[in-house]
Amino acid sequence: METEAHKDSTGAPAGDVFVCPNCHTLMPSEMRFCRACGCRLGEGIEEYTETVRFDGAQDTGRARKAKTASAQPQPTSPTGIGGWGTASRSARAQAIRSLTGGLGRGKMARTCARVPRWMIWVFLPIFALSLLSGMSHNKVRVIKQSGAAAASSSSNSFLGAQYKTSPDGAFIEDVTPPGSPADKAGLLGGDVITIFDGHVIKSESDLNNLLSNMPSGKTVDVTFIRDGEKKTGKVTTISEDQNDELRDAFEQGPKGFLGVNDNFKRVQIPGTNSYGVQLKEVYKNRPGYLAGLRDDDIVVEFNGTQIRTPEEFNTRIDRAAPDSTVKIVVIRGTERKEIMVKMGEDD
Repeated sequence: METEAHKDSTGAPAGDVFVCPNCHTLMPSEMRFCRACGCRLGEGIEEYTETVRFDGAQDTGRARKAKTASAQPQPTSPTGIGGWGTASRSARAQAIRSLTGGLGRGKMARTCARVPRWMIWVFLPIFALSLLSGMSHNKVRVIKQSGAAAASSSSNSFLGAQYKTSPDGAFIEDVTPPGSPADKAGLLGGDVITIFDGHVIKSESDLNNLLSNMPSGKTVDVTFIRDGEKKTGKVTTISEDQNDELRDAFEQGPKGFLGVNDNFKRVQIPGTNSYGVQLKEVYKNRPGYLAGLRDDDIVVEFNGTQIRTPEEFNTRIDRAAPDSTVKIVVIRGTERKEIMVKMGEDD
């Protein structure tokens, strides 16, 4: 749309301008799109040129926005070139090359391209095999460790007695459970083990170390002290599982009941090297009291077994069969008494 009025008002030839049919803004005739509203105008490479504003042209909202944006400082790129939106093609290309180390756009695109989908099916089996291999390796390692632990456990031997360190060796507090190696060998609470399998025993740890490194089922010589006298015997050790079976059978079975307070005291018999267990309280109307036991009696024998420690006395009471009659030997003052007691049953 060319008019002489336009030529007179703008000072430009009428053939050099074009009126946008959408927003009625005057544009150079070479433009393909309206710079104000974006309406398609025609064909030409001049769409990439800078927008030209004429004196007296309509000030549209888009033009005002563009004017305001141009008045503000533009961001600076890392290379010192102006903002990417306003930089020329050559400037933007140069900045991209500097940031990418000289890679061209095509090469950079190929480098950053996504891995093809078919590659997933190549790497997925490899990943699965690696995972399974690692799990298998860990499983073998666990099995080996379990096997080593089992072998270590099976090499341990058990004596079937509770003991602690004493000045002379390993002091036995009680022999339990019934049927244990110590029980079969005739060891009792109060005995002190001084030599075991040819090794001198000076402490509880010495005996523990020997048993932990000894295969179960081995028969060894044992030397111990009882009432000041040295004695010898033989002990055949058992495994932990065998010891647990004996203990479980004993704990689940019936227990004897005497009717005395278990705050016993280990005392030495005057004029001897032997010890006994002194009763502190005998409950009235209980089997022991009804049979004749009294407070402060010193028990030295129970059902044919010498009593030298409170722990052994408790164990022997538990081992006595309910309703059975046992002989208890006590020291009362200067007298030695034998008392027959019918055992009750511990609930």
